[in-house]
Amino acid sequence: MIVAHLSDLHLGYRSYDRVEKGRNVRERDVEAAFEGALERIARLAPELVVVSGDIFDRPDPPSSAVVALARGLEGLRTSLPDTPVVMVAGSSDTPLRAGGPGALAAFDTIPGVEAASDEVRTVRLLGGDLHVALVPHRALLRSPFPDVQAEPRARWNVLVLRGRMTSARATAAASGRKRSRSLTLDPSGWDYVAMGYEHAHGTVAPRIAYAGSLERIGPDPWGEAAEEKGFVAADLASGEVRFHAIPGRAVVELAGIRVRPGEPEHVSRRIEEVVRETPGGIDGKIVRMRIQGLPGGAPPRLDEALLEGLRARALHLSVRVDWPTHGPGVAPPDQVRRHLPEDVDPDVAADLVRLLGGEEAEVAV
Repeated sequence: MIVAHLSDLHLGYRSYDRVEKGRNVRERDVEAAFEGALERIARLAPELVVVSGDIFDRPDPPSSAVVALARGLEGLRTSLPDTPVVMVAGSSDTPLRAGGPGALAAFDTIPGVEAASDEVRTVRLLGGDLHVALVPHRALLRSPFPDVQAEPRARWNVLVLRGRMTSARATAAASGRKRSRSLTLDPSGWDYVAMGYEHAHGTVAPRIAYAGSLERIGPDPWGEAAEEKGFVAADLASGEVRFHAIPGRAVVELAGIRVRPGEPEHVSRRIEEVVRETPGGIDGKIVRMRIQGLPGGAPPRLDEALLEGLRARALHLSVRVDWPTHGPGVAPPDQVRRHLPEDVDPDVAADLVRLLGGEEAEVAV
């Protein structure tokens, strides 16, 4: 019994204002990753396909995202006509106002598709051998928590849940927009728990896994540059959870460029060297460049013509200037920390250190 587990598709995601053939390039990247995953799943021929939330990038997805999901489901029904598809809504699929079912609810009408967008739903599939419990995002915001139990009379039990695992005992924290609550889950009765929420793939306990997102999305794709993206296939008989990588848009962080005082021309020369030495170059990639300096000097003036040429080659180029400002008359970071109360919030402390001590002050160019 094989279960293919997808998550965090974020269909309709758009970024960088780059348009080709009338479509945002990043939106098309996300669709291409989804299409690639479905092609691989069709070859695997699983008995169940699971999508654990954030199918759309926002509660009111563009029509292009709705069409992309409809085409994907139609393709699955054609290639795997006997394989049911189950989906739960994540926070991105859930309208802000209670009562609205959201766009995902429209797909619940398709034969062979179960889409839970509001309430917990349990279904028996494959002639009753398979019991699936679907717990969407909104269900975990209500009190009391839903009492979801495995079905001992079923041969297989699968749980689909949105949440953040916080311990090896499988404590899932469901994050709402205005509040967070914790649900303690006993995984002993479940043959597989398909988790959604984290964009990084990970097996957090035996038979419990995050599939992760199919693309590197969000404001900091470089934080995920080293992670492979894809989906998982879980063998319920053996307990094996195997990750299947799906290629996506390349994300690259260039080697840091250290500025030497008194040599402004060195910056442009070093930028050209770093780009030239980047494996595979930067063309069509999502690129971040960091320029680092020493305290006491002024940030360099960057060659705008050079940067514009690089931006034309990359899909997106982000330039970050890290320029420590602590020096005469400004407290160094360690001195700022010594004067902070012991019980200060760590995030507040970090902000104060950056503001007062000038530690790694960043200026976007």
